[in-house]
Amino acid sequence: MVDKIGETNTLCPVCMKTIKAEKIAEDDVVYIVKTCPEHGSWKVKIWNGVEHYKYLYEFAAVPKTPEKFAVPQIKDCPHDCGLCNQHMQHSCLNVVEVTNHCNLNCPICFATANGCGYDYHPDMETIRGMFKTVVDYVKSPRCIQLSGGEPTVRDDLPEIVRMAKEMGIEHVEVNTNAVRIAKDIEYLRALKEAGVDDFYMQFDGTKDDIYLQTRGKSLFELKEQAIANCAEVGIGITLVVTVSPNINLDHVGEIIKYAATKVPTVKGVHFQPISYFGRYPVDPENNDRVTIPELAQAIEKQTKGMLKADNFIPTSCSNVYCDMKSLSVVLPDHSLFPLTTMALGPPKKTDDVADKTRGEVSQFWRFIENSMDGEDENRSDDGSWRTFVSRAKTHYLTVSAMAFQDVWTGETDRWERCCIHVVTLDGRLIPFCLFNVTNNEGETLYRKKTFCQ
Repeated sequence: MVDKIGETNTLCPVCMKTIKAEKIAEDDVVYIVKTCPEHGSWKVKIWNGVEHYKYLYEFAAVPKTPEKFAVPQIKDCPHDCGLCNQHMQHSCLNVVEVTNHCNLNCPICFATANGCGYDYHPDMETIRGMFKTVVDYVKSPRCIQLSGGEPTVRDDLPEIVRMAKEMGIEHVEVNTNAVRIAKDIEYLRALKEAGVDDFYMQFDGTKDDIYLQTRGKSLFELKEQAIANCAEVGIGITLVVTVSPNINLDHVGEIIKYAATKVPTVKGVHFQPISYFGRYPVDPENNDRVTIPELAQAIEKQTKGMLKADNFIPTSCSNVYCDMKSLSVVLPDHSLFPLTTMALGPPKKTDDVADKTRGEVSQFWRFIENSMDGEDENRSDDGSWRTFVSRAKTHYLTVSAMAFQDVWTGETDRWERCCIHVVTLDGRLIPFCLFNVTNNEGETLYRKKTFCQ
């Protein structure tokens, strides 16, 4: 039985013109179905579990719209984005690309680094202008991610970080493959001293046969050295995993277990189900995709229920079908004590998702603190609530995921609610997925024309 459960606008995977699409439910799977008059039809899997998909509507409410818009009223969303007054979410994270050069040549690369057909390596004044866009259009606290390419190929990256801080950007994260910070600890120290707050580190598994497929070379030993260097310098890391059903979906539990042994240097694991833009190894079929519910179920199974699918909730910012997140305390035996759960029920407002999570955790802490009174003070610290609370301040782990949209899966409804934006040279903020989207021939909608001015 096939049920129509929604409508949206999307892109043709060939010409990238805006076309209409339907969302249908069939055999407990949600698909987006679309037809281009010139190039044919597509039926693409976007979610597993129809009732769960419908239930998440309860999370959706009025978002926080941007206070300022960089472009006037547009004619054809998503072709003249920037952000416009149709955009329905403020900016939480701004991606500033500082190069398209890279010291790897990965088979999987959203930016097609080292092979995009143009050279992009802006000077300091150009980067200053991009930071000014963030300062002008984003309300404090301002968070940026320096990306590329590989940002650490720039010897002047510490100066770039320092400039960002001086201009009023509070949080600076560096997106890196970790090659240089593993090999050059003095460069790492310089980044720390300049003001880098954390690293967003490419990490596809704990076995080199995975890296040979995703990155083209053995890298696990180098990743471990980078983590050790960050521990020595005192800077946190989020491990970022590109998840492919054909390569490492069966390895996600091991990655979480590994991360738990590297806390407190490792602060989180962020899974990104593979999206087909930029450079990728196959022409995607539905069995080449991993949906967020499939990933959550795989995590539950592979961790033997230590982290359950029910422990993941949507965040307060992006569209409810874009991401999931959990927060756990890491116990001395490296097991996880989850603090988030869908069993609490959805909040009634999008803005309340983060507040609800904080509220539940706050209530939990108050319960713990109350339990410290009286008898608890006379107990040994081993196994006490006091020990738990003390450990939880540093030994925690977020496990999250974000399903980026490609030209086959993209929906205008989700682009309009995106809170992760790429800063362009001409002073615009473009949703990350939309900025990186490419058609079936690898042609870009925004990336090349924006960075080839």
